[in-house]
Amino acid sequence: MDDAARTHWFLRHILPHEPALRGWLAHRRAQAAFDIDDLVQESYAVLAERDSVEDILNPRAYLFQVAHSLLVRNIRRARIVPILAVEDLGRIEFADAAATPEQSAIAHDELRRLGEVIASMPGQTREAFVLRRVHGLAQRDIAERMGLSENTVEKHIVRGIRWLGDWFASGGNPPAKTSKQLEREKRRANGRARNQPGH
Repeated sequence: MDDAARTHWFLRHILPHEPALRGWLAHRRAQAAFDIDDLVQESYAVLAERDSVEDILNPRAYLFQVAHSLLVRNIRRARIVPILAVEDLGRIEFADAAATPEQSAIAHDELRRLGEVIASMPGQTREAFVLRRVHGLAQRDIAERMGLSENTVEKHIVRGIRWLGDWFASGGNPPAKTSKQLEREKRRANGRARNQPGH
């Protein structure tokens, strides 16, 4: 396919879907992690970099899949992690049923595991991290809300970032629990057992 034919293909098979793509992106709850104009342009750039477009059987589905992949990448790289987007992206319904189910399932699983790893953070670390990175509260406000010093809040946020960094570095496996966490969980379990009827 020469340049003229490729341009014709793009104008005929991709450009007409831009309004639907923009509408779909506008309804994502992850908007803190991306700019719609940038994401549309990046999606077009991915298509332009392909050696061939002749193997794309469903251009609309392919365009939405590319945009979704870029959206997931932007969420991973965002300074403020929009955790509310996890639920939203986990229930993604593509504008075209021909979108690749395997890729959608993989993205859904990754986002679910991201939510799980944040939930696995130690209590105060998780709370400080979520208040700062999800809700965008200032450290001073978080310190006041949690009854901690700003310095302690900062340490918790840094710990949360490291926690996620370790998760990504380990290929998506939750960080190993510390001996202190394991001991705390053991004490809680023993306390619950003692409070059961018959003990």
